[in-house]
Amino acid sequence: MNEESVKLSFQQKLDRMIRTLRMEILNGARSPGSFLPSESALAKQFHISNKTVRKGLDVLVAEGLIVKIDRVGSLVTEQRKRTYLHFGCNPTLFEDIALSVLLDEFHARYPFIQVRAIPLDFFGHVTSAREMLAGGLLDVVSFNSSQFQELTETGDVLSLLEPLEPDNGLYPAAEEPFQHGGRLYARAVSFSPVVLCYNKTHFREAGLQEPDSSWTWDDLLETSRNLTAFSGRHSIYFVPTSLNRYPLFLLQSGWGPGPHPKAAASLRKFSDVVNDHAIFPKYFSGTSEDDSISLFKQERVSMILTTYFSLNAFRDLPLSYDISPVPLMNRGGEQRTLLLSIGAAVNRSSKEKEAARTFAEFLASPEAQRLIREQRLSIPSRKEAAETPVGDHLNRPSRYAMYRELFPTFKAHKELGIPVESLKRFSRSLKEYWSGIIDEHILNDHLEKLQPPESYRCHLP
Repeated sequence: MNEESVKLSFQQKLDRMIRTLRMEILNGARSPGSFLPSESALAKQFHISNKTVRKGLDVLVAEGLIVKIDRVGSLVTEQRKRTYLHFGCNPTLFEDIALSVLLDEFHARYPFIQVRAIPLDFFGHVTSAREMLAGGLLDVVSFNSSQFQELTETGDVLSLLEPLEPDNGLYPAAEEPFQHGGRLYARAVSFSPVVLCYNKTHFREAGLQEPDSSWTWDDLLETSRNLTAFSGRHSIYFVPTSLNRYPLFLLQSGWGPGPHPKAAASLRKFSDVVNDHAIFPKYFSGTSEDDSISLFKQERVSMILTTYFSLNAFRDLPLSYDISPVPLMNRGGEQRTLLLSIGAAVNRSSKEKEAARTFAEFLASPEAQRLIREQRLSIPSRKEAAETPVGDHLNRPSRYAMYRELFPTFKAHKELGIPVESLKRFSRSLKEYWSGIIDEHILNDHLEKLQPPESYRCHLP
């Protein structure tokens, strides 16, 4: 056995065998109708076990390159026509999960399946996805957790999406948002809690302690004012009316079906942060999440509420930053944060359903998840991939693994028990309140109307 083969991992040896045989078949070195070497010969050639050889041959069978003939061997087949899949996706996936890299890897492994990524408008994602799924224009589609919730509220999930079997190798918290009626309808690919991201240099220069898990929103306000007093720059920013930000304050109030007396106080604390324009830039309020990232990259703000997905913007920058849990509502209060998850679902009516399922499963496979871990700061949904150390060339925060301690605090949008459309309407009410169009009394009236009807609550998971 040569030195190179010893250094290669089990998976690398298996991948090398698959790639070698695949290319020999595709370039004609192994012609249709010929047989591959025996399993024992392949095991000796690639320094792997017979069991591993059989696993690799099964991949080539799935790709249609060979057929296994019992007691005879593996026969090379005639090359088949390519299958084309249409994948409707959030445009951010190219950055969030290195989608271009994943597509290249998928095409190398499954050369007869070609995936065409079709970016869907973020704000009209669910409407576009519904129409294109129903019209047979998409075979696979991505959803984030709130988009999937919105789809379930249309009542179309059962007719549009193919049920999937749970994958025990994935973090349960990542897959749970895609369950409905006791069935799973999307394969989780990546996930993130909302976290507080901060500039370490700004804190050090001001002589201030960095955020930790004991911080309250009052601590954030006090520290923000001290940071601003020291540097003259704004201290904190996030998109206050985003569906992935303001519901955090409802969650921290203990919101749920029934009375919610603490919700108004929680939103008041929220408004204390947003309306303090010495620390929070008024001229950016209510705009794009890109503004938050841009301000932080330029070191014009010291803290942002963000996700692991957005940390990818810093992966190649010489920026001294770290993350901590979001502040508590009160000292000693229960820690809660908003969970965002990304999943891939299969069109139930796809004419290429098996190929579509193969692609959706690939995105959550050990190979694809390992690429996400190596290429991005986003958290892979597969536990083993997420927790495997990598030779890091990325500017990853020192507290990257913090999420592992926060699982008990994760809450998806659907745990509020509020329809997504109602959350969108209340977002507009917040804009009107901060603009002085309505007062706090009217805002609280709108807050009371967020309580969903009994007919909605009885269908909650």
